[in-house]
Amino acid sequence: MGLTSLSLLVLSFVLVVDEPADRAGGSPGRSGLVPDAWLAGHADLDIPTLREAAALPLPTPDEQFDELVSAVVARIRDGLRAG
Repeated sequence: MGLTSLSLLVLSFVLVVDEPADRAGGSPGRSGLVPDAWLAGHADLDIPTLREAAALPLPTPDEQFDELVSAVVARIRDGLRAG
């Protein structure tokens, strides 16, 4: 992963996740990972994993950023191991 890719990834996170959460007082205006109305409208679908995900609380922006950083670090380590 190049420096430009990493910069774009962090900038995208800030613009899409962190900035809106800051403006909303730390809690983005989303009710969950999967909208309840969508699930209700698709009650006939056999999607147990998605329904389970809908019951989970949203991760905070800090938790999401930690996951992003962990994924980037893992990708860099894998690249270094590969040579």
